[in-house]
Amino acid sequence: MNETNSYMKKLISVVILLFAFSLSGCNSKGKSDKEVTYEYQEVDVDLNAELKARIGSWAKQGIECYGVLVALDGDGLPRVGMPIKAKIVRIKKDQIKMKSLANVNFGPQQGCTKMGISSGETWWETEGDLFQTKEEAEAFLNQLGILSN
Repeated sequence: MNETNSYMKKLISVVILLFAFSLSGCNSKGKSDKEVTYEYQEVDVDLNAELKARIGSWAKQGIECYGVLVALDGDGLPRVGMPIKAKIVRIKKDQIKMKSLANVNFGPQQGCTKMGISSGETWWETEGDLFQTKEEAEAFLNQLGILSN
């Protein structure tokens, strides 16, 4: 009786091992086939005509440029502004994702809640207030009468 039990245990163990090997072999083959056939295709997105006309054709992903940081009062009116060095991270049809490359802080401004931006923060630029140089950004803010010294 002992020999029969021992034989049955060995037989069951062998069957389980064969079953396990057959399953693992099927799964690994399927995974490697998927990895070999996967191809990433990057899609270029152009800005809509309005934003492209406002910014210009120089705006490309990865370019460093200048945006403007503007503090608004409680009525939504601009109180003070500063240029901010930034990088274009992503371009969509109607907006550009920007990443701040510098810390900018206005200090306390009456009626304003957010006083600045930290390096590494991101925002979506929808107005098209982007400039190739700091001087261009300062001229824009000066024209609005809100350039902070």
